[in-house]
Amino acid sequence: MAVVPLVVAVVALLWKPWAPVLDLAMTEYRVRDVGGRFTPRIGLPGRIGDFPDQGSHPGPWSFYLVAPFYRLAGATAWGMQLGSVMVNATAFVGVIAVGRRLAGTAGALSSAVVVAVAIRGFGLNVLTHPWNPYFPLAVWLLLLVCAWAVLAGDHRLAVVVAVCASVAAQTHVPYLLSCLSVSLLVLGALVWRWTTSVGDDRAAVRRSTLIALGATLVLWIPPLIDQWRRDPGNLTMLYRHFTGEPSEPLVSVPVGVKVFLRHLDVFDAAWASLTRADGFVYRSGMPVPPGADGSAVLGGIVLLAWIGSAVMAFRVRHRLLNALNAVLATALAAGLVSMLRIFGKVWFYLTLWAWMTMLLVVLSTSWTAYLLVKRRAELVERRVRTFAFGVIGLATLLSLGAVTAHDVPEPNLSDGLRAVVPPTMDALEAGVGAAVGSDGTYLVFWQDSVFIGSQGYGLVNELERRGIDVGVHDTWRVPVTHHRVLPPGTYDAEVHLVSGVFVDEWREREDHVEVAAVDVRTDEERARFAELRERVGARLDETGRSELSETVDRNLFGASLDPDLPRDVIDDLAEMLLLGEPVSVFIAPAGSTF
Repeated sequence: MAVVPLVVAVVALLWKPWAPVLDLAMTEYRVRDVGGRFTPRIGLPGRIGDFPDQGSHPGPWSFYLVAPFYRLAGATAWGMQLGSVMVNATAFVGVIAVGRRLAGTAGALSSAVVVAVAIRGFGLNVLTHPWNPYFPLAVWLLLLVCAWAVLAGDHRLAVVVAVCASVAAQTHVPYLLSCLSVSLLVLGALVWRWTTSVGDDRAAVRRSTLIALGATLVLWIPPLIDQWRRDPGNLTMLYRHFTGEPSEPLVSVPVGVKVFLRHLDVFDAAWASLTRADGFVYRSGMPVPPGADGSAVLGGIVLLAWIGSAVMAFRVRHRLLNALNAVLATALAAGLVSMLRIFGKVWFYLTLWAWMTMLLVVLSTSWTAYLLVKRRAELVERRVRTFAFGVIGLATLLSLGAVTAHDVPEPNLSDGLRAVVPPTMDALEAGVGAAVGSDGTYLVFWQDSVFIGSQGYGLVNELERRGIDVGVHDTWRVPVTHHRVLPPGTYDAEVHLVSGVFVDEWREREDHVEVAAVDVRTDEERARFAELRERVGARLDETGRSELSETVDRNLFGASLDPDLPRDVIDDLAEMLLLGEPVSVFIAPAGSTF
């Protein structure tokens, strides 16, 4: 019942074709490579080091897990969504199964409440999109629940802890410290039990510990191979990045603590989950998760309530609650340190995992309160179960209702890309301009005025999926992968995707043949874009920032990141980003770019 909305959502997406852009295009490159000569050994590139030699997230297991479903779905973009849903649904079912192992039917029911609320809170868009900050969310919840089970005595689940910790930490580096901390807590519990047990119990614990350690080693073999074969290896780049001077200033301690406490404001998160069509809304062009507007004060109250409940559970020696609270204390402490280590802008995706931790904090606090009430009233257990079923039912119905609002990632960019791909394919196959047919080799280049080349990465992906041999300049060797780099003299022609002001510039170039031109905006959207651009220009002049006007026209996303701009200007730029600009594709002779 709890995971039904995920299944319905991914089926509904069959009727919503899309073209992955930017990170999701980079994801599909790597998923497609799994099992071949260039099977990935590290994760997606991140804000780690400096472009074009930036580092990547630690490991490739998200690609490996999605790949079977991708191929089952005919190597389509939808196959990545199917893979993401299957991984998430499996993790969520695992959470409920572990809950049952811990506390029977009541444990299963409590875990199902957490799962249903998580699906409703994060929303179907997050839990069906294979973006690396989203991908480990359900895995992180399963990790916490399995760690809880191990501390409560179920040592066989240590291997699941090892698998979940490795997958989450490799997929997105903000999980790394928290996964390591929880894993060390579990390892410490296993070692203590190993040394204090006797006979068959000791042998069983030893076996579980060694299997978990062995699984961890196996799962980290790909990053270790990369570390051995490259100089510097990706693990070295990560180490240097996070132990050296940060490229941007670290957030202040008050800001980090405030972010931490806001992620514990269950009241704002609950209200947003009840009132929003889907989990996230957009503000200033950025997704805003439930609870993001939460109060640090209310979050602090929730934290104090949990601390009080943990003390009470410890005093009555409640084995299961004490085990859960030990895991939560470790996760919360690691989470706070992680938030204090954020540098630059506090992007929403850096702390998404904290909402999952908050759900278990609420579970622990509620469970302790239930134990107190149960002593003083009859029929409490039956009423609590009825309430739990009601929460699951309401969350599931709200999630199912959100299917109508469910959409593909970045539709504003995806639609324009999807529109230019068919005429581009026709031109390549027909040998238009410098093209030599579908058997040729083509270098793809982009000059994007809107969103840092998002559609250019997508064009590489779309042409490759259709069987065209394409690659990029060495500049993009990390995001597009080294083996897709085409040195001069190794390709027959170039395919250029350009947008906005660059379109007219490319039309003036000799031997550049325009084969596709698309503006997916309506007349009203074009008029709105022009109105916003005029207003932004006027405000820039008023605030003495007129030098930024050219950046707005040539790098809209970059302009929107300026922290010194007034709030109204940032909001207008964000709306312009969502509206987008016209896109054209040109075919040019080899060597035209550099």
